[in-house]
Amino acid sequence: MQNSFSYASTEPEFVQPDYRKWEAVQIGMSQEEVVALLGPPLDDPYRADANCSYGHLQMPMLPQRRTYVFLIGYDENERVFRKTDPFMGKLSLDGTPSKPEIIIPVSGTAFSHYPRVLDCRWYPSSGEYPITYTIEESCASPLEPEIFYNPVELDTEIPIPFYMFNFGGSQPGRIRVKARNRLGESEWSDYCYFDFSVRNSTLS
Repeated sequence: MQNSFSYASTEPEFVQPDYRKWEAVQIGMSQEEVVALLGPPLDDPYRADANCSYGHLQMPMLPQRRTYVFLIGYDENERVFRKTDPFMGKLSLDGTPSKPEIIIPVSGTAFSHYPRVLDCRWYPSSGEYPITYTIEESCASPLEPEIFYNPVELDTEIPIPFYMFNFGGSQPGRIRVKARNRLGESEWSDYCYFDFSVRNSTLS
């Protein structure tokens, strides 16, 4: 099985089932019922487990081709006991991107490392692909941590649901993300709050 490839790969591939049919698949369904809905599973050379593959989002710069997958698992009675997709079940039925959900950092986290590199990740949006993302940062004074100012869009064409940047100061901050495709834009994600206000330190 081949599973990894160069980080320099520029060959994205997006294979998705019909969302309405995928949504109709329920735990406990027979394999016969699933195949009647979705058709036979994909013959995927990059998967070697017992789950049945019905699609994937192969994005650029990822170390594994099958990080984001649509999988169905059957038990010994050939009944569905597992169903997973890249979107945690939040499906866009009109093709426009769904609202992103930030995973990392966990909102409310206080950081003390320096340099203040922030690793940001979110669940990919469902919808018609390709999808790109915009990430916005804003900050607050340690003296007024509830008042945020100077929102800045750090990047507006992110092709994957990850981003890293160097946060500017020892102070509270927040980020949010939105998605875009040829059909339109999603809502902004909920804000994710964090704090780089290092106390009793020589770091500024």
